[in-house]
Amino acid sequence: MKFKSVEQIVSWRLCMGCGACAYVCPENNIRLVDVPELGIRPYSDPAKCKQCGECIKVCPGVELSHKPFDNRVIPELLSSWGPILEIWEGYAADTEIRFEGSSGGAATALALFCLEEKNFGGVLHTGTKPEAPLQNVPVLSRCREELLARTGSRYSPAAPCEKLGRLQESDSSCVFIGKPCDVAALWKLRAVKPMLDDKVGLTISIFCGGTPSTEGTYNLLDMLGVKPEEAEEIRYRGRGWPGATMVKLKGNKQIRQMSYEESWGTVLSNHTQFRCRLCPDSTGEFADISCGDPWYREIEPGELGRSLLLVRTELGRRILHAAMNAGYVKLEKGSPEILAASQKALLKRRRNLFGRLLSMRTMFIPTPRFSGFSLGTNWKSLSLFDKLRSFLGTFYRIFMRGRMIPLKPFEKQGVRRLVHKSGVSPMATECGGK
Repeated sequence: MKFKSVEQIVSWRLCMGCGACAYVCPENNIRLVDVPELGIRPYSDPAKCKQCGECIKVCPGVELSHKPFDNRVIPELLSSWGPILEIWEGYAADTEIRFEGSSGGAATALALFCLEEKNFGGVLHTGTKPEAPLQNVPVLSRCREELLARTGSRYSPAAPCEKLGRLQESDSSCVFIGKPCDVAALWKLRAVKPMLDDKVGLTISIFCGGTPSTEGTYNLLDMLGVKPEEAEEIRYRGRGWPGATMVKLKGNKQIRQMSYEESWGTVLSNHTQFRCRLCPDSTGEFADISCGDPWYREIEPGELGRSLLLVRTELGRRILHAAMNAGYVKLEKGSPEILAASQKALLKRRRNLFGRLLSMRTMFIPTPRFSGFSLGTNWKSLSLFDKLRSFLGTFYRIFMRGRMIPLKPFEKQGVRRLVHKSGVSPMATECGGK
């Protein structure tokens, strides 16, 4: 299917909510809405749309193709994990950053190095909306204090590409930190907006198991006995490794908490967006450096956080080594084997993806186009039983959940919402805007 508008992409559940379309629209005609049951979604006025196709060109949800690989990549990792030049494990030398971060604080430490030692103009990443602690907004941090205030995972919708205009206003290069889909969108944007090349000095991706919708956070609060309006702050991870999910209440400052294993494993992971389950890139293959958790061993009680870092480009290598030499991160070389042992769930998704896409195509459902991800090679590594389970399981879930039918947009109170053909409508709130 050839898409002609972002509405069509959204209706077939292929939107990833990165915000690239809102940034690139030459008519400034796309704004983002957080639909709690779905995620952040674009809304445009059809009467003002000139169908230039710019929004479709930069959408990572409908098409993703790998750039040429560096010939120095680790060959045994290429088919399952993309281009990797080096693997490192370690943590931020700054003990406060290490403690506050989701794992070892390495991404924050590298960003701080770029600000203080490389004279970068800022770090575009995700933070909490001050007046709405359950919502995320793109922020530009310019110092250690601002970076530190925005540490920790945000397991809810975020659209950092929406605010890429802030980088164009910067006098010097900046760091961009985002999910794999955000970094992939930025890579596609740079092809149509070359001026971004001078403004993006480094891209860092965080490993991603999928973005839960805002409804996931609502359910999490409900399990903790907290109403959304009672929450003053929510931290999904951090302040230890892996850290607990903590909610601070307004007024009395009472804190409710739940283990990370329970909050992600039994609540949030059940609300990941449909398109996330079709993603071939969970570890930031288009970034200069990717950061995640080294889950290959049991974490001892009270153990401080550690990060797993994948160097993917020569630029990433130069900056990482400079940061090590300057004392911002303490790292040790990692072996290729620890990657698969650390991220078993992400590897399983990659191996099953070919079967999922094949199942969708047999039902004539529009699917994203991928090239350079060795999906067939990964699929062949599965047993016959696992192949059938992937193919037939996808068919069953799509049929039972009515995903053969596109979502239908409609207008109400000036905000376009998205509903299934059944007519069930989620609430919708507008995001940060331009």
